[in-house]
Amino acid sequence: MYGRKLNGEVLEFGHEGILYRNSFIMYDRGSKSLWVHVSGEAIKGDRKGQKLEFLPSEITTWGDWSRRHPMGTALVGDKAEGFMGTFTLRQRVRAFGLSIGQGRQVKLVRFTLLQRVPVLEVEVEGQPVVAVYDPDAVRGFAFASRLGKQRLHFSAVAPLAAEGGEHGAEGAGDGHSSGPALMRDSETGSLWERMSGRCLAGELAGQQLDPVPATAWLGQRWRGFFPKGEVLGLPEAPNREKSESHQGGSGEHGG
Repeated sequence: MYGRKLNGEVLEFGHEGILYRNSFIMYDRGSKSLWVHVSGEAIKGDRKGQKLEFLPSEITTWGDWSRRHPMGTALVGDKAEGFMGTFTLRQRVRAFGLSIGQGRQVKLVRFTLLQRVPVLEVEVEGQPVVAVYDPDAVRGFAFASRLGKQRLHFSAVAPLAAEGGEHGAEGAGDGHSSGPALMRDSETGSLWERMSGRCLAGELAGQQLDPVPATAWLGQRWRGFFPKGEVLGLPEAPNREKSESHQGGSGEHGG
């Protein structure tokens, strides 16, 4: 998701109806420049080289969203038919990964790796980043590992117990649970809500980590768009991934 305001002007976009490296192309109605939706960058026209502001977003269920945002609003539309099909991330999780960064300097962390290590420290464009994963919702996020000038290191923690609010053991949190996914920093021992980057308890309670652009991608299509990009985690068998990539379209990046 991107902000439509650029240099003080609010842009209006449409679908150009063509693909670039298996990624659909947008155009802005003012300059008719062409934009790649996976990078938010204009590749042709008067605005060539300009980039839209990345806005953090997620793919989740209505039940999960309404629980966390009871006063939030929803944009309701008709379900798209035809080749776009239905989004099937939960059924195809092994074929997906979390693309971290913006533009060309990105890194893909496969969900198969995040399933084993749900709080993973990586480096993107020379900056420390923590990639996090919630197995219940099958979604990932990324946050800057610096809070002001302080560098933090994180590890997964089991969710709060349903009764009594006791904290679980370190290194857990990669199974299914009823509580929020958590992590702890080793510098202060503070407890953080993994998927929001918000500190819940401890010396840093109330602090918030800065989100880093991160989006779920089908691994095969990510490689086609970023052939020199770094991939963390073992790939799927070629025949399996190829088979999965042809099971209809989906709403993931690169579609």
